[in-house]
Amino acid sequence: MNYNFETQAGLISLDVLKTQKPVEELLTFACRQNPKRSFMLVSKVLGRYVPTKPKVMREVYDSLSESLGNDKLTYVASLAEAATGLGAGVADSLARAQQENVYFQHTTRHKLNRPLWFSVDEAHSHAVNHMFYAPKTELLEGITQSKRLVIVDDEITTGRTIKLLISGLLKYLMNIDEIVIISLVNLVDRKQNLSITDFNIPIRYVSLMEAQISMVKKESFKPELPKNADTGLCEALSSDELGRCAMLMPYSGHLPNIISSKEMTIIANGEHQYIPFLIAEKHEQAGCDVLYQSINRSPLLLGESIEQKLSFSFDSSKVEHYLYNFEQGNRDVYVLLENESSRETHEFASRYPLTKCEVS
Repeated sequence: MNYNFETQAGLISLDVLKTQKPVEELLTFACRQNPKRSFMLVSKVLGRYVPTKPKVMREVYDSLSESLGNDKLTYVASLAEAATGLGAGVADSLARAQQENVYFQHTTRHKLNRPLWFSVDEAHSHAVNHMFYAPKTELLEGITQSKRLVIVDDEITTGRTIKLLISGLLKYLMNIDEIVIISLVNLVDRKQNLSITDFNIPIRYVSLMEAQISMVKKESFKPELPKNADTGLCEALSSDELGRCAMLMPYSGHLPNIISSKEMTIIANGEHQYIPFLIAEKHEQAGCDVLYQSINRSPLLLGESIEQKLSFSFDSSKVEHYLYNFEQGNRDVYVLLENESSRETHEFASRYPLTKCEVS
């Protein structure tokens, strides 16, 4: 079935080959403020550009992880920034359902004082570089013994970055006998899919939707990257405990307790998405009306699915991050930062001190 989306960048046509959810429940589009690629696929189940209920996100994690099948020692790797939470969620659901260990790691745009395995570039992104650090020593043996490699991204448009990621990982993973590529939406032509001939390992794709996309661009649409866009690597103090150097899933550590009314919005920040999601889910299960969304570095234009846009600096620099479609209303708002000591210098988070949150 064909769907058309009229945007300020041009007419986007989506030919849906198969889908597990109605298109209107799964995605829409926005326009990037980026000359490399004019459109952004806006997921309604990712908890990123659109406030989303945790139970909707968990249903997606469960559905994607169930498609993996048999119980097998598994290493899940996802691409920052958008798929950081998605990859962790899939790994979390898988780990809760099988006996064999599940490890999770994501690429990062943060500088760490850790050994680097390799880096990959994402050509269409405004922030090109992805770093992939060596897993923590205590996890390395289990990871290198993994039989199944799962690669997670929110959308796949060309598959180039994923191929680079797999190539880098297989230099360290000698026991892989299956590769599964998971996405919310797969837009790659089936003829261009990776196959056993690429790595001599069986490869299969799993997604909520498989489609083909085309666009008739408007010649007049010529966006420029904002002067203060965050295109580099983050040099601030960054954790190596929550996915950048791998972790055993699911997370079993302490989760802060939030005191709230019946309505709250949990806002994650950048790559720090997994723990805020677990906190949001915990309070939703306790009976609260919870919405989850994330601050991110991707510059999008107002219009189409982007009804609200907040721009703000997050440290002493003038570099900006963004929050889209945020409406506080009467909801209690909790902005959960990776490093709580940075709250005072974060222009948005500083508006919401954690006065009703037990922070460890």
